[in-house]
Amino acid sequence: MLQKLLIALCTIFVLSACGGDLDLGPDTLPNQNPDNPEEPEEPEEPEEPAEPRILTFVPFNEAAQADGWASRCVETCNATAELSWNESEEVLAIEPAWASDEDQLEVFSPIDEVNDLEGSHISAWVFVTDAYVSDGNLAAHLVLGNAAGGTAYSRAFEVEAGWNRIEMWEMMAGTGETVIDDEGNESVDYGTFLTHSDGFELRNVNEFGVAFAANGKPTDVVGQLWLDNVTVTPASGTGPLIVEADDEAWTVMDAPGEVTVQRDGEGGVYYEPTAADQKLVYLLEGPVDLVGRSFDMTFTVDQAFKDSGADVQPIIQQNFGSYTGEFGCYVGNGSLTAGEPYEVTCATENEAFVAEEGQNIRVGLQVKNEVAGRVTINSMQINIVSSSGDSGPFTITPTQEAIDAGTWDVDNWQGLAGAAELSFDAGQGALSIAPNWQVTDPDEQYSEGERTVMYVAGEGELPDLEGATVGVELYLGNYYTTENPGLALQIFIQQNSGSYTGNYGSNIAVAAAEDLGDGWYRFERVMTGVPTEPTAQRVGLKLQGAGLETREAEAEPILLRAITVE
Repeated sequence: MLQKLLIALCTIFVLSACGGDLDLGPDTLPNQNPDNPEEPEEPEEPEEPAEPRILTFVPFNEAAQADGWASRCVETCNATAELSWNESEEVLAIEPAWASDEDQLEVFSPIDEVNDLEGSHISAWVFVTDAYVSDGNLAAHLVLGNAAGGTAYSRAFEVEAGWNRIEMWEMMAGTGETVIDDEGNESVDYGTFLTHSDGFELRNVNEFGVAFAANGKPTDVVGQLWLDNVTVTPASGTGPLIVEADDEAWTVMDAPGEVTVQRDGEGGVYYEPTAADQKLVYLLEGPVDLVGRSFDMTFTVDQAFKDSGADVQPIIQQNFGSYTGEFGCYVGNGSLTAGEPYEVTCATENEAFVAEEGQNIRVGLQVKNEVAGRVTINSMQINIVSSSGDSGPFTITPTQEAIDAGTWDVDNWQGLAGAAELSFDAGQGALSIAPNWQVTDPDEQYSEGERTVMYVAGEGELPDLEGATVGVELYLGNYYTTENPGLALQIFIQQNSGSYTGNYGSNIAVAAAEDLGDGWYRFERVMTGVPTEPTAQRVGLKLQGAGLETREAEAEPILLRAITVE
């Protein structure tokens, strides 16, 4: 079996195309003018995708992303695999040497431990040659491992020649116990998995990958397998929205009246654009939250379009307000073949993509450059989460954008001089907190070293937190665990207006935290008696340094990578 990682949805919405090279077109890409969405601005150079909003995204668009990946044979098999980065295709290339027709080969990567993946979505793209599927035996599974040594396998996916998307929605681990249905049939409860280790939990997941099962495949079949766009996205509460061709929400925009939506039976929905920037889009009605989400699309162009030299630009864009959009998922004409479907996955972490009741977001594509011919969207799914009434579980993760906007903030009674300094550690994907323990003011009540760090949520963003378990994942180096012990913290929530009523709980000592490995610790508390009218919008922690043996300027930063609500 072959094991591998998956997330998605990225900070920006550029994911490499699922299959083949992603042609980003010219050196600069056109964006739309927010003041006039029909008028292009000066081109801007496209950015490379950052890490997805929550958990992990691996597009393999640089060699370093292949580092750490390894292969292993399950149980007694002797198969091996050579792994390398394919620069031209920007994929992880896997070259197996099969030893028997019963081999189960895993390709996997360690990851920083993820506290809870229950309800989350994982996916990966696997490319398989004709030789591997001619006998119909090869199967692929998604694989997860956790810090307790447990392993879980998804159901088997029968792969076809070319690119295959393998995924699991709303992951749930079962009890592992035998159950009997109404008809007396026995089965083992493995939740959404095909099988998993006894007692397996979707907590502290520290390894993922893809597994290939020979399943009777002859050992003389050779050649590379490719892995791309491995994605883990947060729990959504719903599965993907599969957009059907006959849905009335399809429309053509920024085009004259003669350019219309047309349908081709089972072929999909299409239009015949006459100029650049004409759009074929699906209007997704609010309330909806697409922050950190993605959509998958397959589209086809005809020969006339190919000959015109025009490009295709999948888009996600507000259909209101400033018409903010993400335009980086660009497919140049050179990547297109007339009559052959082209698959692409696009994601965004732009915090503008929240539509309220009566608003909508357009998802689809537009054409660029002089154009002729036809573009058909064969299929599209939007990996969506409703913004109304969501009570979690969900995760709040720091981003540079959120820090710049002041969404992550400090609020110390002792004033700015004694406040922590916040920055973004891109390498760890975490908030870096420099506590400034050395700064005290004897005239202030909290001069003994309390440092407050909080996330300030938008109106209605947090659910009713009564009874919720709020967790904080922190990196604490040796300075706090061995060299200078005594640190404690409080997890708190607080109103962001009115009387600013708060709920702070008791101090939690570092020694009482859950050890997540490699210096990462999880602290949690159950919220009771939470503020109402207005509801709490601040959630965060108070670092209590009064018990530290020393409070030095040289104290190493504390990293915060997630606040979870479940």
